Amino acid sequence: MRRIVVLMLPVLMAAGVVAASCTREPKPAAPSATGGSETSQPAATPAAEPTEAAPAPASAADPEHVAPGTQAAMDKAIAYLRQTQQADGGWLPMEKAEATEMGISSVATLGLLRAGVPADDPMMVKAVNYLVGFQKDDGGIYDKEGYRNYTTSICLMVLKATGDKKYDEAVGKALAFLKDLQWDEGEGLGAESEDFGGAGYGSHKRPDLSNTQWFVEAVREAGLKPDDPALKNALVFVSRTQATEEARFISLPDGSFIYTPHGGGESKAAEVVLPSGQKGLKGYGSMTYAGFLSLIYCGLDKQDKRVQAALKWLGDRWTLEENPELGRQGYYYYLMIMGKALRAYGEPTITDGQGTKHPWQKELSAKLIQLQNEDGSWTNDVDRWHEGYKPLLTGYALTTLDACKAKL
Repeated sequence: MRRIVVLMLPVLMAAGVVAASCTREPKPAAPSATGGSETSQPAATPAAEPTEAAPAPASAADPEHVAPGTQAAMDKAIAYLRQTQQADGGWLPMEKAEATEMGISSVATLGLLRAGVPADDPMMVKAVNYLVGFQKDDGGIYDKEGYRNYTTSICLMVLKATGDKKYDEAVGKALAFLKDLQWDEGEGLGAESEDFGGAGYGSHKRPDLSNTQWFVEAVREAGLKPDDPALKNALVFVSRTQATEEARFISLPDGSFIYTPHGGGESKAAEVVLPSGQKGLKGYGSMTYAGFLSLIYCGLDKQDKRVQAALKWLGDRWTLEENPELGRQGYYYYLMIMGKALRAYGEPTITDGQGTKHPWQKELSAKLIQLQNEDGSWTNDVDRWHEGYKPLLTGYALTTLDACKAKL
């Protein structure tokens, strides 16, 4: 049994994210194959002059399966992030003390790399150096204790996306760190625990599906296979966040996903009244896509009943206008996780509740083009989970458009 110290920290982002962390004795580090709470926020770094780059060729032609203007929208977004990059290589002049600057900057950096900006572009060199500078002796890449899993996961994907072998050691250390953070036998948990296999921020002493999805995606990109214990354990946790007949929380067994099964379960959506009159937890769009994606990355077959139940729920509620059951809260995160999940599923259409097949790549790219601001960014008037910050949403959007362009 390991002693856990709870560090209370502020709220971050994504689908109902809470922050803070648990410090633990380190587990044995995996082979490198591939403190205290914050009390003040650093002052914003002044914006630098726009980073110069070699003249870019004309925008590539859009593939037929996306909306016309997709690449032009990506080019505008890249130009916006180039214009707004800070002198230290990050983004976001800090306005809210609870935000994590490197977390938002890591999303922007990953979006740029996904969009095809070369790793040796001066903007990317500055951005990656900025993020790598946060790597600690324990292997984690974070600026605040409470966001360790979240930022390390995204930064690990950034380093892999550069394709540069000089980061192999940093990737190996980050991977070992993430595996150490996972809630498993190292924390004295057995497979029967509702927390087993998950990853989290720590402020509520429990894992959640949002963090676990980032964890699963990162360790897969780092080279782990579905038969690795970390992913087999993650599948246990992910499955327990799904509303099924076997769920340990009260809900309609409709295949949707909630935020965490811990302590009887938690959802960011409103309660649902069951036919019995009993109140239960309701799944919602962004977490159901996060669960759907995690099931696939953990190695489940497309025809697995858990995958198909989630897909049916998502198809029945197909929409690009809101995050189902949450409205505009977490809307751009919802669009991003939708794009990543449907790309991983590998089918060019999704069928709605009326039987209509939607070419999701064309429809999703068209929606983002429609929503893009004149300066190349995106914004959400519902500023929950930091969706009022343009660099964050622009990073989300670039990752989404990259999924739209993928050949399935």
